[in-house]
Amino acid sequence: MNSDNGLSLTTCSIDMRFASKELDHAVRLLRSVMGSIQAKRGCLACRIGMDAAHADLVHYLEKWESEEAFRRHVRSEEFRRILIAVDLCCEEPGIVIGNLSGHSGMAYLRKLREEDSKIPISND
Repeated sequence: MNSDNGLSLTTCSIDMRFASKELDHAVRLLRSVMGSIQAKRGCLACRIGMDAAHADLVHYLEKWESEEAFRRHVRSEEFRRILIAVDLCCEEPGIVIGNLSGHSGMAYLRKLREEDSKIPISND
């Protein structure tokens, strides 16, 4: 629990829509880091799902045991690759971090990566 605002920021959900030419590349990119993310200390879940009704929509979900574990992960190379997939989206992705969604969720991710840029990147 983050004492600054009372939110539990241990879940990250991203809904991404891709142009058909980018879809396979983006899914391969996400899957390429899934195993190493799942093996990280503090990771409770990392899932990638395709939407049955919309072939161009990918659901990505991470759950962490603590905000500290999530913050550590956001600074990692694996998370940078998740952000590369986000950049491939053909429209703005739906991002939810705990109770923060949309622009707030993306702004929170940027803030974490910028705040912690002075701290060495972790791959644990």
